[in-house]
Amino acid sequence: MDFAKYASFTTTDLLADDDFVAAVLRPTAESTYFWQQVAERYPAVQVAMTEATSVIRAYRTQDTFSNQARQAAVWQRIAAEAGPVARPTRQLPLPMPRRRLARVLRAAAVALPVGLGSLALWYNQEQRFQTAFGELKTVVLPDGTSVLLNGNSVLTYQRGWGKNSREVWLQGEGFFRVVHLNTDPAHIKPTERFVVHCHDLSIEVLGTTFNVHNRRKKVDVGLVSGKIKLTDTAAIAPTSLVLAPGDYVEYAAHTITAKQKLAHPEKLTTWSKRQFVFTNARLVDILQTLEDSYGYQIKYADNAIKQLKIEGEIQVTGVAPLLEIISTSLHVNIYQNGKQIIVH
Repeated sequence: MDFAKYASFTTTDLLADDDFVAAVLRPTAESTYFWQQVAERYPAVQVAMTEATSVIRAYRTQDTFSNQARQAAVWQRIAAEAGPVARPTRQLPLPMPRRRLARVLRAAAVALPVGLGSLALWYNQEQRFQTAFGELKTVVLPDGTSVLLNGNSVLTYQRGWGKNSREVWLQGEGFFRVVHLNTDPAHIKPTERFVVHCHDLSIEVLGTTFNVHNRRKKVDVGLVSGKIKLTDTAAIAPTSLVLAPGDYVEYAAHTITAKQKLAHPEKLTTWSKRQFVFTNARLVDILQTLEDSYGYQIKYADNAIKQLKIEGEIQVTGVAPLLEIISTSLHVNIYQNGKQIIVH
């Protein structure tokens, strides 16, 4: 859809616009993002959007209108409530808005979720982005920050994001490229902070690139560039730790481990190229990656096999080469049937 098309839309125009009505009745991530952009570009239209959404809510329980006089009476009531901005700058043929309004109200009566009645509530809806097993997806936030999600991951944030704060919640794995808004580090406004929540761990940044892996009740954080602060929000006395480029920490059971310094922090994002990179890794840790991000089911003939370790570094692209290296290096038999892998 074209942003400019809505530059001068009034409440009446929006009530007669199928795309706007659909966004209110059946919102999707794409449609809600589009209308947020319209509101931000054209403040006057934002007022009309608020009123149009309120109108749909106010009349969502109306019965079907089959009487022309009844339709006209309702239209007059709506126009009176909407105020001056509800009146179009051009004269619209009366039958068209009446028919469109009747259709809107009938649909709203059965389809409009409770709570979508005002743009304020519409702005506060949770926006959710999810990837399937093996899928990579880039999410661009309203401020321009980008998040590359690994497979089987979920990123959420509240509608109206950036008005009071920039906060997101991550389950799974994501690589963040955060837009830097602050110009005075000594005076940071709430809207300039960027916070990633992973259970009870909060990661606060200004402008930086970093990787977060949040699975199996453990959060791994590696910083590529910039500076971030980790805070255990569940602690009685919240503790914080500041990371510099190359630092890597783990968080589990309300404990932040001592910082490690990575020789090659860029390897934190090899997964974004569908590469598998491990150093001195146990078999269970290697295959857990296939479970968590690709949806494989792993079975072991003997639990002792899980603790076998491959010394040195593995760096391959693709599941088949990875399984071949495991089999050759550890002298184990691997049987694969679709998404099921059995290790003997």
